[in-house]
Amino acid sequence: MRRVPQPPVQPALRASEARNFWPGFIAGVAGCVLVLAGARHLTAVETVEGGNARETQLVKAFAMGGLRYPGDEAPPPPPPPSPDDPTGGGEALERWARQNSAASAALWKVRVDTRAKTPCPT
Repeated sequence: MRRVPQPPVQPALRASEARNFWPGFIAGVAGCVLVLAGARHLTAVETVEGGNARETQLVKAFAMGGLRYPGDEAPPPPPPPSPDDPTGGGEALERWARQNSAASAALWKVRVDTRAKTPCPT
């Protein structure tokens, strides 16, 4: 084996191998901000107490039976008129149809009950 002569080492001219602190720090801070903003993301679903629910509250309410639908709070539709109604069968039937359509015209709106504690049976 033959040795090849190497040039002399000049430390002042060598490239620095130091790592820079700031790009990693900025990326870490941006990641923390994204995680915190994602955990507190608000949805358009209202809570029972008022205000909008966060995603974590919505997931917890779904798992714990805390979703409230309009049918849960609306009164049942009125019963149909009896055939021997003294006010007239046609008028009573029309009145019942109007009341029934008003009762079934509830808006489809889901609300979140954040205090629900019953686990989902599935």
